[in-house]
Amino acid sequence: MSPRVIEIPRTPYTTYANRLLLTMAVLFGLVWWGQWYITAPWYDGLYWFVQSALIGSVADWFAVTALFRKPLGVSFHTELIPRNKNRLIEGIIRMVNTKLLTYDQCKRAIERVQFVPFIDQYIRSDVGRNTVRQGIATVLSELWERRSDREWAQWGAQRLRKFLHNQSFIGPMQQTLLHVCEHNRYESVVIRGIDYLQRALYTPKAQQWLEAVIKEEIEKRKKDVVSAMLIGLSEGLNIVNVQEMARAIIEEVHQMLERWKQPNSTERLVWLHQWVGPLQHMASSRSITKTLDDAIQQWIDVQDWELMLEEYVCPRIREGMVSADGTSPMAIALESSFQELWNHYCEEPGMVERLEEALTHIMLHIASKSHGFIGIIIREVLQSLSTERFIHFIESKVEEDLAWIRINGALVGGVAGLGTWLFLYYVYEPVLHGLGIL
Repeated sequence: MSPRVIEIPRTPYTTYANRLLLTMAVLFGLVWWGQWYITAPWYDGLYWFVQSALIGSVADWFAVTALFRKPLGVSFHTELIPRNKNRLIEGIIRMVNTKLLTYDQCKRAIERVQFVPFIDQYIRSDVGRNTVRQGIATVLSELWERRSDREWAQWGAQRLRKFLHNQSFIGPMQQTLLHVCEHNRYESVVIRGIDYLQRALYTPKAQQWLEAVIKEEIEKRKKDVVSAMLIGLSEGLNIVNVQEMARAIIEEVHQMLERWKQPNSTERLVWLHQWVGPLQHMASSRSITKTLDDAIQQWIDVQDWELMLEEYVCPRIREGMVSADGTSPMAIALESSFQELWNHYCEEPGMVERLEEALTHIMLHIASKSHGFIGIIIREVLQSLSTERFIHFIESKVEEDLAWIRINGALVGGVAGLGTWLFLYYVYEPVLHGLGIL
């Protein structure tokens, strides 16, 4: 498969130069043929003009072409640019580093730029807000996907146990219970707890537990043969029915709790108030506090926090965090918080100036560290080009100027030839005739 030939788009001036060269060649052929038939003096001037224009056009075409290729197959001092490719590349790099894009020029340009207005305008725009939101969503998604729900649950449970073990629950619990029992604080929470307890009373587990407690108490009452016989007879005659007793107790407790649910229930307040004294002396009793603390610590250890986090917490976090299009609730909330924080800092006196100074310092640091890469990038890009592509790169930048050199060569050559003929015909030959030489 033959390599693809790079097509160089020609400018109109290159076409004009080629047409001018062809025109001069055709005119020279006609004028050369016509000199054998026309002997008028003006024809000699035309001959000199066309001949010199052709010579200038051919010479400049050869010179321009020799910069890039071998005109007419001549290899002596031709293909100047391909032969000196590395030197040209180094020259371009030096020109860029020392003339066009020096560090001082970059520094002055950076110091003139006000970054905060551009950033502020972008962040407040719909496009900017969407970009920030999607960026936050991407970070959150990638962060969460690094582990499975089970791994996150284990990680969270380990830290949750450590956190709970380091907490002291006795003091806050005592104060909360005193507020409830003595001052009727948190009544709405207490009422919701009573309502939950009422619903729990009618569950099968509560019924079975209460029946087991009643049976255990009945067994304890069988202290001797007589009491055992009486209790057994009562059970046989269905006088003592465990299921009915459990249902009756549950119903009685439910009715009591229903009265306690009423706002400012006197019965509830009286029952709670009797615990004020014991609660006040609870903190001074080391045995009680140690027993409660040990029970709480044991409860923390036996709880399956991994399962609870995996089943209930992780799915909610995934719903709130993971979203590819930036519509997750957490991404939206964080983006809103970011907007509020940005607006606050932009309105803070002196904050914009400090932020502008910090951004300028960052950009100057980046420029100082990366300025040397400009030459490396230019060198790598230009050296990676093939000879034809490198020629095309250079030629495309100066093609119009080279075409004008060829056009000017033809015009200057023609004018010079015509001027020479005029000098010879009107000055040189009359002088020689006057001197009798001719």
